[in-house]
Amino acid sequence: MTKKLNAAFIGGGYMSQTHAKNLLKFPNVTITAVCETSLENCTALKEIAPGIATYTDFDQMLASEAIDILYVCIPPFAHNGQVEKAAAKGIHLFLEKPITITVEHGESMTDAVKKAQVITHVGYHMRYSKPAQELKKLISNGKAGKPALFHGSWECNSLHSPWWMHKDKCGGQVFEQVIHLYDMAVNFLGECEAVAGYTANLTHTNVEGYTIDDNSVATLKFKSGGLANITGTNSAIPNEWNVYCTVVCENITAKFTSQTEAVFYFTDKTPVEQVLVTSDNDVYYDETVAFLNAIEGISNDIIPIETGLHTLKMVEAVCRSDGELIQI
Repeated sequence: MTKKLNAAFIGGGYMSQTHAKNLLKFPNVTITAVCETSLENCTALKEIAPGIATYTDFDQMLASEAIDILYVCIPPFAHNGQVEKAAAKGIHLFLEKPITITVEHGESMTDAVKKAQVITHVGYHMRYSKPAQELKKLISNGKAGKPALFHGSWECNSLHSPWWMHKDKCGGQVFEQVIHLYDMAVNFLGECEAVAGYTANLTHTNVEGYTIDDNSVATLKFKSGGLANITGTNSAIPNEWNVYCTVVCENITAKFTSQTEAVFYFTDKTPVEQVLVTSDNDVYYDETVAFLNAIEGISNDIIPIETGLHTLKMVEAVCRSDGELIQI
């Protein structure tokens, strides 16, 4: 990668810090600026990238800095036109999920990006684990056979940040966390066609300000004919984040015991062959490489904003379904 790129951030939290550390590994990338509501929130990012300019006004940052790529790492509710403004200036965009809190706004963001013809990437890092990449390859080359069923479960128990507990600020656990599994289902089965689901707050009713779901379940049908069942809970083991999924294909069943480890069962062989596939790669680094390569025209292994909009439609449908089948 040789093209000189100036990178900026909106949001100075954990994900911005993670991406900044990876960007520093590329000599052609300079981290120039960050916009945050409070400059105190930029302290850790400034330690990672000394000399970075800090702003509390996004418009001022756009007007003052020469920016080639912008990492958008803000809560869902904080989106109020930043993506559209940056796209209009020809700035390429890395978007943390969910891309926003409403489908209507997601559509306007997507339209703005299409009009500007900038490169976008949505931070669904789970796609970049070695097991996920290997299974996707086996599906794409036909060796896995037809993908038939996806079952996923997200389990944790944490109050997270104060804004995270408010439905009007984060959308819910389905929006903020379990959406990764909805994206994985799309990755393996293709576009979703219909959703029916339930969400409930069952174990946090006495927590002041907790208005989001803490348990969810959804059944999905895909245009490919594949089916999925995805559950989420914030009522499980405290201080643990356990993510599991099983992908059943015609010739292979892949059991992901974590985000980075899976056992592949080659069911077309007698006896059934088992292969353990584990990740030794940094998925955040690899998605950074994919984003930068797309900007330089080297490859196109990215997750565009259109995919972010599609998964946003899926989780929004789950949250309003109450058992009703909703077409996506």
